[in-house]
Amino acid sequence: MSEPAQGAASGGPYLFYGDLNCPFCHAQNERLLELGAERKVEWRGVRHMPHLPIPAKNTTPEREELQREVLSVRQREPAVSISIPPARPNTERATLLVAAARRHDPGRAEGLKTLLYRALWVHARDISDSCVLDELRRVAGLPELIVGEADKKTLESWQKEWEQGPFERRIPVIVSPRGARLLGMGERGRVEVFLRSGLLNADGGGHCD
Repeated sequence: MSEPAQGAASGGPYLFYGDLNCPFCHAQNERLLELGAERKVEWRGVRHMPHLPIPAKNTTPEREELQREVLSVRQREPAVSISIPPARPNTERATLLVAAARRHDPGRAEGLKTLLYRALWVHARDISDSCVLDELRRVAGLPELIVGEADKKTLESWQKEWEQGPFERRIPVIVSPRGARLLGMGERGRVEVFLRSGLLNADGGGHCD
């Protein structure tokens, strides 16, 4: 039985699968904060474009796709602050840092996750850069963290859950404790209803593939 299914059966938290370099996931994260739902939703970082280089550098088609996605977010969610970064970064280092932070202090790890989203999508910073990551760790109030094998296994587990789950490898995805899933950003009202009931599967559009 997969971890999402176990969480649903045990009445666990909502699960939010997202990539830090997906603008739709950034917008969904901002919505959850606005709705005050961050305490009931557990973020699990995945990498939907693991081939991206470090430091961040995109091909012309990748850059054009990035611009289309940001434009779509602006149209769907004009209240969310978002800019077009110079390039979409590889997020393995950043996601491992969140995993290590969660092992140390889950509350501050959630804050770090939001700082990472905003660093990229509001301030256009390269979150694959180790100096940027260290700065954000300090801003989040976390001590120096050493990423270990346990954190790598956590990241592998999140990735496997997402790849093998009934999500069509799309992000963002939210899974309710009842096992229902919301694919894509969804309309704001639909997301709010889903967080209250967690009953119906929904495809809300607005997603990274």
